[in-house]
Amino acid sequence: MKKLILLAAIAGVAMPMPVFAQDTIVVTGSRQDRSSANAYFTSGGSGPAAIGVTRKADYFVTPLYVSSDSRDPDVRMEELYAMLGAALDRAEAEGIALVAGRYTLEPVTRENMRKFPVTGGNRPDTNRVQIYARIPLRSDNSSVRGTAERIAAFVKSIPATGRSFIDIGGTGLAIDNPEQYRDAVVRHVAEEATKYAGMFGSGYGVDINGLDGNLYWQQASETEVFLYIDHSFTIRPR
Repeated sequence: MKKLILLAAIAGVAMPMPVFAQDTIVVTGSRQDRSSANAYFTSGGSGPAAIGVTRKADYFVTPLYVSSDSRDPDVRMEELYAMLGAALDRAEAEGIALVAGRYTLEPVTRENMRKFPVTGGNRPDTNRVQIYARIPLRSDNSSVRGTAERIAAFVKSIPATGRSFIDIGGTGLAIDNPEQYRDAVVRHVAEEATKYAGMFGSGYGVDINGLDGNLYWQQASETEVFLYIDHSFTIRPR
């Protein structure tokens, strides 16, 4: 099953893409808007709607940059892929899924690992491939620190070939199929808006606008995601 990636504050920035029913989304630390170059990032900077749904994320996700800085380009590429292959050999036994892709995430395998984009590294004569280590967020005591330590130990166990190495990015969150929570967000908005209208007396009702818009999400805590829809409501006499 393919996965959609949406990156910003922790793991990078992605471009606009539609969200499909069964996609896993890498959660941003910032509010975003599909109409902009930085997917889901609004220009107003006013923050998310106050009414939404907070839930536990499904995964921790950590970017891994598999690199080599050998002078010869052909040697550099072979070293890079040798280390990526070694990472694949160890990942399953460690309970770690390796996935990759700019928009749509898919499992990394020995059969497809050479198809992912190779970019320049942070130093001259360096190339790298970016992948992601994904770990299910199951227990109540799961933490970013514990996950980071686990990923660091995993990376340390991977043997280098020549001048290959792996850099580790910051750990973020991911959720499966965020659109499944749309009804819960709408229900919560309706309940809150109706409650506020009731404060003005039985003769008042409420008009709600925007609930047919995009669903947004951002990191709410170390392990939680806040989902919301940009909306407004007006309290008026019936």
